[in-house]
Amino acid sequence: MHTWWMLAVRGGLGILLGVVVLLSPHVALGEVVALFGMYVVLDGICAVAWGIQASRWLLEGWPVVLEGAVSFALGVAALGFPFKTAQFVHMIAAWGLVTGILEILAAVRPPRGMTGHWALVAAGVWSIFLAVLIVSLPHAVTDSLVDAIGVYALVFGVLVSTIAVFLHRVSPRVTVRSVDHTWTTR
Repeated sequence: MHTWWMLAVRGGLGILLGVVVLLSPHVALGEVVALFGMYVVLDGICAVAWGIQASRWLLEGWPVVLEGAVSFALGVAALGFPFKTAQFVHMIAAWGLVTGILEILAAVRPPRGMTGHWALVAAGVWSIFLAVLIVSLPHAVTDSLVDAIGVYALVFGVLVSTIAVFLHRVSPRVTVRSVDHTWTTR
């Protein structure tokens, strides 16, 4: 499957967001919402592209495409109102629940040639855990929420990157021969 790099980009974005949030001292929740908004817009675009490219027939990758569309919409909302944090916190929880369910559905019925189902299930469970954690935090606009989003993004990025590695390993090699050179790619 030649779409592994799209998942690698998604994983890299998650890892980058997690590292930035966790290593930035005194980052405010409004700033995290803006960063999270940028992340989910880019993640949503990558998810939609991967869902379409990885599918052999129309609607095969619908859970991933829908996950990407939901992420993109939430990101646009976050970027439009980054400092309405109290209301946005519950939107992140709803996003975690919806995307977690869609990730688990995608793992149950993956596109042809996809490996690493366990990592996709783990990513889905992790997203649902984020939703439950956010709802259970008594004061959802505290430093613990910032840390939760950072840890979530970091672990989610690692899980998606793991799927990319599995896909890269099983992608067929293509050899192109010319008069003077031979190139081997994946």
